[in-house]
Amino acid sequence: MKATARKKPAFKDFYENGMFSRVIATRTSNNRWQLCGMHRNGDAIIFIEAARGGIREWSSLEYLSEFCESIGVKIWEVHRKSGR
Repeated sequence: MKATARKKPAFKDFYENGMFSRVIATRTSNNRWQLCGMHRNGDAIIFIEAARGGIREWSSLEYLSEFCESIGVKIWEVHRKSGR
């Protein structure tokens, strides 16, 4: 599977045009959250790029939820590793 990152406007455009089969929030190893869209063909995953490069991260699901609302994402999944 190919992974890439795109800026907020491109990610929003991809979402609005039905390019994603799922939008997923994942917890990172440093307890922050990332948002990605899974391409509808299942061959690629697209993260949101941070302003200065890299993958954008949020400190809480509340902030991530506000971001999703700002770009029109209504349904998204939360995936996290088990604490065990």
